[in-house]
Amino acid sequence: MKNLIFALVFCFSISSLAHEGHHDAPGMVQAPKGGVIKSLEESHIEVVAKGNEVKVYLYSKDLKPADASRFKIKLSAELPRAKKKEALEFKANGNVLESSFDAKGAHRYTLIVNISDSVSGHDDVLKFTVEPRK
Repeated sequence: MKNLIFALVFCFSISSLAHEGHHDAPGMVQAPKGGVIKSLEESHIEVVAKGNEVKVYLYSKDLKPADASRFKIKLSAELPRAKKKEALEFKANGNVLESSFDAKGAHRYTLIVNISDSVSGHDDVLKFTVEPRK
């Protein structure tokens, strides 16, 4: 009986680990610019925020810069308690999307990245909790 219980617990723990990491970068992936990085099927997205400035870096699966033209992207931000999304305008420059957002004194906000990857043909919505640094 103990062996059966052990086997069941082991199977459930292995299956939960198999799903871990989707949209979160695996432990071995380091954010090249020191921001927060999340993974998609064929790419990685890194967000770096300083003050009102927001930069979104786009990378291929092997962390090489990926041209923004490969993606269809919409950025928006949501302040805590507001529950209202504000669309963000951005300028694409190579693999970087540059934008700004006034958090209106909030200590954090959610940056929402709607992204469609032409390589994988997959659409995703990524949410990053941003704590603006000065």
